[in-house]
Amino acid sequence: MIHMTTADAPHELWEGDVNEAAIEEWKADTTTFDRIRHVSDVTTKPQAASEIAERAQVSEPTARKYLSILAETGRVKVINTESGTRYMRAPQMLAMKRIAAIHREHSKSEIRDSIRDLKTELNSFQKQYDVADVDELTLELEPGDDGWQDITRWQQIEQNLEIAQAALSLYDFDPDDSHAAAARVADTSRVTGSHEYGTLSDDSERSTA
Repeated sequence: MIHMTTADAPHELWEGDVNEAAIEEWKADTTTFDRIRHVSDVTTKPQAASEIAERAQVSEPTARKYLSILAETGRVKVINTESGTRYMRAPQMLAMKRIAAIHREHSKSEIRDSIRDLKTELNSFQKQYDVADVDELTLELEPGDDGWQDITRWQQIEQNLEIAQAALSLYDFDPDDSHAAAARVADTSRVTGSHEYGTLSDDSERSTA
């Protein structure tokens, strides 16, 4: 460890604002469109273009221009209110990111195995409660029944199954899964939390408004 003595200390201390310096560095390293895209991706509650513009460090007209472009691509949701137009991340964005990530990081066989496991778990619920779908189970349960926790898991299974099937269907457009294998080999030693990198997980991305 290096210990700084009084003699080693700089004669002139920087008195600037750390946040301001970070913002200036962010602006220097990104384009205006990059910043609008980044801010909109983490905006989970409707906000005016002026608010998003301030967060992205761009002018309001520029923010409106790029938000409209992002809305056309399905990345941003536009909400018209009495007080004006509001913008937020499109609800399907997280699903789209998960689909792309699963396709990128997993082979066809891995995705097929996950689909098989999800369907097996789904079938077990159907047999256990003798119902066809989660809505039927919801109607049959009484307030104090233990099955309400299974409803939450059932809904997660259905959502994950749709995402896994969508990721598998991407191989129709990219039949060669060599890129996925390369990504896995490059990140073999990477571990995220308690999950080994390369496994399909239910983790959701954190968002801020």
